[in-house]
Amino acid sequence: MPKFLLLRGLSRESRHWEDFPELLESRLGATTTSVDAPGFGSEHRRVSPRTIAGITDDIRERFGQGGADWTFVGISLGGMVALDWCARYPEDFGRVVIINSSTAATPLFRRFSPAALPDIALGRFKSDVEAELAILAMSANHPEIDRTDLAERWAGYLAEQRPSSTSLANQIIAAALFPMPKQVSTPALVLAARQDRMVSASSSETIAARLGAPIRYHETAGHDLTLDDGPWVVDQIAAWLGNPADEKASL
Repeated sequence: MPKFLLLRGLSRESRHWEDFPELLESRLGATTTSVDAPGFGSEHRRVSPRTIAGITDDIRERFGQGGADWTFVGISLGGMVALDWCARYPEDFGRVVIINSSTAATPLFRRFSPAALPDIALGRFKSDVEAELAILAMSANHPEIDRTDLAERWAGYLAEQRPSSTSLANQIIAAALFPMPKQVSTPALVLAARQDRMVSASSSETIAARLGAPIRYHETAGHDLTLDDGPWVVDQIAAWLGNPADEKASL
């Protein structure tokens, strides 16, 4: 039975996966474990480290060391943690899936849209619902998503488990400074959304090229790819897991 560790991105927590874990479980007969980064979600009372390595080590201490039957799925900042983890602890995961992520190997202006940062960093000056609506306007493209319902639910998450301003600032610093690891031996799949308005798909292309990994593109989805089209993501992972020859493909 395949096992997946799931980690969300900047300022997000496990509940922001919505129904994606259930999709993985039902389609692949898998076991999924969603974790929260330090300072967010269930860990909101603690302060986030200022480095991706610090975030990695914090989660690893709580999660454990996995094993060859585990696949790490990380989106955005979660993908940075996945890269760092697999680079420094290569025995912990058998495979890794990187979704709409980036590293300092890509110019900063392609990694973070200037239009997106105020919605994340200055969200405290808006109501929680307004802040979540602004983020969804940048990160989600699917026309049938009920953004108002989703923003109200996500605002509820904030009301229950509100991160500190320090944790948010530290995550932004960690993401901005994260270098591309020199070597990642774990077989990897890179997924990118061509219509991502927060992080350029070229960032994913750089990661795939450095890893010698296959890259798959969604033509219409935005940054929150699993929210826009979770079934497509599951299809790509299922096809990749069923084709070992594709694990270390050249671009």
